[in-house]
Amino acid sequence: MAVTGSGASLQIGKESAWGTAAAGAYIIDFTSESIKLAPDKKVQDSLIASKAAPAKDLMGLQVQGDTAFVLRPEYAGFLFRAMLGGADTVAANAPVTGAYTHTIALAAANGAFPSYTLIIDRKASVNKYSGCKAASWSLDAKVGDYVKGSITWMGKDESDGSLASLSPLALQAFKVINATCTIAGTSYDVKSVSLKGDNKFEDVGITYSSGLYHLEPIHGMRELNVDIEMNYDSTVETLHDNYSITGAVINSIVIVLKSPSIVTGSTQYQVTLTINNVSATVERGISGTGLVIAKLSGSPTSVGATEPVTAAIVDATATAY
Repeated sequence: MAVTGSGASLQIGKESAWGTAAAGAYIIDFTSESIKLAPDKKVQDSLIASKAAPAKDLMGLQVQGDTAFVLRPEYAGFLFRAMLGGADTVAANAPVTGAYTHTIALAAANGAFPSYTLIIDRKASVNKYSGCKAASWSLDAKVGDYVKGSITWMGKDESDGSLASLSPLALQAFKVINATCTIAGTSYDVKSVSLKGDNKFEDVGITYSSGLYHLEPIHGMRELNVDIEMNYDSTVETLHDNYSITGAVINSIVIVLKSPSIVTGSTQYQVTLTINNVSATVERGISGTGLVIAKLSGSPTSVGATEPVTAAIVDATATAY
């Protein structure tokens, strides 16, 4: 009998070593997925006259595909660890007693990204995908909507899997109500923020000894982009004058997103994204009689010891992601 997407499940677990499958540790509130074991099949060369290809053989296998999700407090820190790749530094009783702040930066240039196992219940079958690393990612925060994201994965293998027994998600999703966006120390009247990251993984490919499976991919110099739409006014024009047509960089852009759910007392679950030393341009134009909307587009640069991007997550989890 045919199946529908409603009722499908996605779990994710962190691996102890690349390609060593892990059990599910978190349920992800996903909206779509396209994970697959992609075969590389090659047609045999031949000069023999034939009505069809003499052979088309399997030469390689690699996991690839996307997962789209709504950002929720239960796994926000876990996914930022996957997307950015850097270690998680945990501060206990911060910002208040009973809460924890997880600060995650980009993986070091010569470091290694963590790898994960994705377990997907498509109702007709349950499959697990090992050796998955976040090749690229996006995060969108538009006013009047939930915070949504997607990750493009590169992985190793597919096999039969089973779901772990995990508690259902109970906390409220992050939404763009009372969010803040501060650019160079000034708060702006923002409509939407879009972040995109490309970890520039290089496919190492296969070797004589690896058989059909590709070896562990290696990340390169990251490409990060931020797009911010905001109401146009004189302060936005100042941004244009200061940064679009000069060599100056914006020292920091800070975006704060919150869930209505409470960690403790009155402290909400929160994500703070800090993007530093941003080379930016500002576009503005009039398209009609309505509001004039400006768009700031920029990319962080690596200056000294300052991290280009960090995510600080306030939640109730004491251990590092």
